[in-house]
Amino acid sequence: MDIFDYLRKAVNRLVGVPEEEIRPESTPKELNLDLFDMQELVLDAEKEFDVILPESEFDTLEGLAKRIQAA
Repeated sequence: MDIFDYLRKAVNRLVGVPEEEIRPESTPKELNLDLFDMQELVLDAEKEFDVILPESEFDTLEGLAKRIQAA
């Protein structure tokens, strides 16, 4: 599973947004992610991909995926 697919499934699990509505350019606001949800998403991704990300905030899901890939 690639990083974006993982994030798409994780966002669906966290807030119930249908996976087909989640795009790389989706912002946390568009996805109804609050700060707690964003932190949980980042922590889950850190565990899944065995990386450490210094911040839990991100502008788009694609931006988060790129940070995970670069870590």
